[in-house]
Amino acid sequence: MPKIIPLTLEHLPLIQKIETASHAFPWSDKVLASNFGARYFNFLLLKDEQIMGYYFANQVAGEASLLNIAVAPEQQGKGYGKLLLNHLIQECQQQALFQLWLEVRESNHGAYQLYLNAGFNEVDRRINYYPAASGREDAIMMCYIV
Repeated sequence: MPKIIPLTLEHLPLIQKIETASHAFPWSDKVLASNFGARYFNFLLLKDEQIMGYYFANQVAGEASLLNIAVAPEQQGKGYGKLLLNHLIQECQQQALFQLWLEVRESNHGAYQLYLNAGFNEVDRRINYYPAASGREDAIMMCYIV
């Protein structure tokens, strides 16, 4: 049975392989480490003591933002992304946050569909926001009303 536990600085070397394998432009060790503190809530998904995925989120002024979410490529398609996203929504509810925001690459159709199925709505676009292999690509901004 999968379990979700707080992600700590000590886990960073363990998630770096997933970060690199999951994102075309992964966060560096320094960027990962900079996302800890009082306003951050970060969690790991474990199954049989193996890391299946994680997320980084923060909160400001009653709102939360999903900053980074990843599932190990060999574990994708098994519902782990949905488990992580549902956990994040529950955390937002427990912290009495009223909106959850995220940005997703226009080309990331699987993640976009996951967010739509979870109840997120597309609210805007950031033109040429993300680096891409062939230049830049748009970020789709999405919001969930907690």
